[in-house]
Amino acid sequence: MTGRLHQLPLLGRPQRTLRVARARMPQTTPGKTPRPPLWYAIALPQLLGIPDAQVREEKLALLARQLGQLSGTVSVEAPDSLVFEARSSLRYFGGIHSLRTHCRQLLQPLLSEWGLPVDFHQAASPTPAASLLLARAGCNLLVHRRENLRSALGRLSVQSLTLSQQRRQQLHNSGLRLLRDVWRLPAHALGQRFGTQFLRQLDQCLGHVATPVKAYESPPRFNSSLEFDYAVEGSERLLPAIEELLERLCAFLRARNLSTLHLQLSLQHEAQAPTLIALDMRHPGQSRAPLQLLLETRLSTLTLPAPVCGVQLEAWRFKSAAAGTQSLAGFSAGEGAAAQTGPARIAPLLGLLQARLGDAAVHSLQCQADHCPELATSPTPGDAQTGRPPMLALQARRPCWLLPAPVQLQQHAGQLLYRGPLQLLSGPERIETRWWSGQEVCRDYYVATNPRGMRLWIFHEREGERRWFVHGIFD
Repeated sequence: MTGRLHQLPLLGRPQRTLRVARARMPQTTPGKTPRPPLWYAIALPQLLGIPDAQVREEKLALLARQLGQLSGTVSVEAPDSLVFEARSSLRYFGGIHSLRTHCRQLLQPLLSEWGLPVDFHQAASPTPAASLLLARAGCNLLVHRRENLRSALGRLSVQSLTLSQQRRQQLHNSGLRLLRDVWRLPAHALGQRFGTQFLRQLDQCLGHVATPVKAYESPPRFNSSLEFDYAVEGSERLLPAIEELLERLCAFLRARNLSTLHLQLSLQHEAQAPTLIALDMRHPGQSRAPLQLLLETRLSTLTLPAPVCGVQLEAWRFKSAAAGTQSLAGFSAGEGAAAQTGPARIAPLLGLLQARLGDAAVHSLQCQADHCPELATSPTPGDAQTGRPPMLALQARRPCWLLPAPVQLQQHAGQLLYRGPLQLLSGPERIETRWWSGQEVCRDYYVATNPRGMRLWIFHEREGERRWFVHGIFD
């Protein structure tokens, strides 16, 4: 059973308590230490009713962007709170009560749009940890001075701290109900009995230990456009403007050490909707030349419906541009890009094919948990943002290229034929699976070659008519 929380004055009410607290605040004069920061916390318990953690994070991010209009330092405190530095904004907004009004005007429309209750808890104090603790406890309290924090926080229940269930039970069994009960004990005894992390949390609330605050940063977004003096016909005349926009994009990426995963080029027309060219990169790009080649390749496949009066380039999906590494054992003069192996070497070619043929025409193969060859892989876009590497089938005993359906081989005088007589190179590899599905697979697979130099993956049925089929072709 926890102690009863004393009624505290609400933030924003013109009560004498707040006016007296403000009167005691020391005035900032030349040569004196400036006022300490004032941290404003907002707790939104209604967000806890959203079961999806990712949706909660997205909504907190939207609220943080709104609060960015009030402060340059806004921190998202998952799962339900926000904290921002308010001291630097008080004079501009006309005091703490006016700032509180602005908070409600910024946040309540979003909460109403999401179908959530529009009321929330607020608190302000010299430390972010204390403000967050007061707001989450439902205390709409304003504490101006750091020396008043112990008195304000002492009336809170110890259960309002961020503690494990074991630690909560330990405090309850020790008869500690309120924070002021905890502060009556020696600090070294608290650390020995409840751990240094518990003691550190208390010191952060009182300002004895600094609380790290990670300022929220909006996701980067690039948007740049050019307008023409006259309408341009023909895609080749758009290339200088596209090159200029890509130069701006690359400068944006280099300044932030990013690579882009997606581009959208918008061709503006006078009397109709713009033509959109969306390009998903299979390999993150930061240099102008490969990005320009991809856009030119996609643009060459289009027929413009009308003259173009302007172009706009947007990018909003990025990845941190990590520096490449190379083994000292393989380092030698003149290696450079030739030292790249595997997916890094083939990514530019796949990107060009995707730009020319379309995003849906180029796929990667991903392994599936099935022994049946037809079901052992599945095609996926396999671009850079999926985070899943493609299957390296070059090192496998099975071919990348499986035929849509096995093709029966012809035989003449006991000789297997496929564009000439076949010679077996290796095998058999026996596959028996899917007996539980009613479509049992019982096959012996071999690698064969023909006079044209084709390497084929063929199999022999072990039951039924015991026919021969070609199933795949090696590179």
